[in-house]
Amino acid sequence: MSFQDVVLVRYGEITLKDRWTRHSWERLLASNLAFDLRKFGVEHRVARSEGRIFIHTPDLRAAEIAARVFGVVSASPAQTVLPDIGEISQAAAEMAMRIKPRTFAIRPRRSGGSISSETIGREAGEAVRIATGATVDLEDPELEIFVEARQDRAYLFTEILKGPGGLPLGSGGRMVALISGGIDSSVAAWMMMRRGCPVSLLHFDSRPYADALAQSMRSAEVLAQWTSGRKINFIQVPIARGIEKIASHYPRATCVLCRRLMYRIATEVAGKEKALGIVTGYSLGQVASQTPENIMAEQAGIEVPVYHPLIAMDKTEIMERARKVGTYQVTESTRPCSAVPRRPMTKAKLGEIMALEEELGLQDMARALAAEMSLTKI
Repeated sequence: MSFQDVVLVRYGEITLKDRWTRHSWERLLASNLAFDLRKFGVEHRVARSEGRIFIHTPDLRAAEIAARVFGVVSASPAQTVLPDIGEISQAAAEMAMRIKPRTFAIRPRRSGGSISSETIGREAGEAVRIATGATVDLEDPELEIFVEARQDRAYLFTEILKGPGGLPLGSGGRMVALISGGIDSSVAAWMMMRRGCPVSLLHFDSRPYADALAQSMRSAEVLAQWTSGRKINFIQVPIARGIEKIASHYPRATCVLCRRLMYRIATEVAGKEKALGIVTGYSLGQVASQTPENIMAEQAGIEVPVYHPLIAMDKTEIMERARKVGTYQVTESTRPCSAVPRRPMTKAKLGEIMALEEELGLQDMARALAAEMSLTKI
């Protein structure tokens, strides 16, 4: 793509917001893009205009970097020409000559300017046909040349790199994401980041019942690659004492009561982190304990909102997303918690669980354990 002099960056939901929010989030997205480009040493200039962000640079890495920034729907390395049908046609023919396709299609889009889409398609298509001998195939062409004609410029490109979409990171409130070292929790954290929310990651150190600290740290390092320069607070809280007490008194209810303890601790951590919610990797019915009855019993009375971004996804979908995010390889070997009973409670009764929580003093225990938290910036 040696013809590249600009990258077209497209965004989606931002355009639906009111004028003030839209402008604010466009600036935030441009700032996030600029940070990541600088991080990789890409010399560039960022400009905004009419629903697009333009990254002016000949660096061929720029489009791939942009396509990993939250809020970006897609990015295309493009060539800029004057909005003249002759210039457009010549550029299209030169692009096609580099590739020498057997079939092609011109995909014009007019966004201002005096040249119609029909004229671009007809004239540029004829120039490509003459230059290459290729035939037009609008259904399944070997080469697609996209032309975006604006008032003062026209942009030609052949690639559309899909981005993560969502909203710019930093446009939403902070969340405390529970991270276990498994596949689901890191994807859930990423999904909330995709909605604009910076995350603090909370790992419950449950050794000797489970040891996933290393996997959780590696997941945090992968997630930090998506933050456009923001540090991630990785927080550890020891929880083995709580698990031991719960399991020794009410083994069948271990999972439900342990989750209540975790939510109580997470509420304390959220206050310290100035966070507006707690995030889990729950997927409804994926394991025996993740039933509607148990979820209700676990979360009743928790003062901070609890979000489950994966709740309706199946394991195959979550694994596929983990591969795209980059966390799959560092989480696939996580071992289950040894404190899980052979027959875990699947239809917890809220009144019974609340009574057991009171009897065990889980609120006081949560405060004591939260006070032992340690924090690492990643």
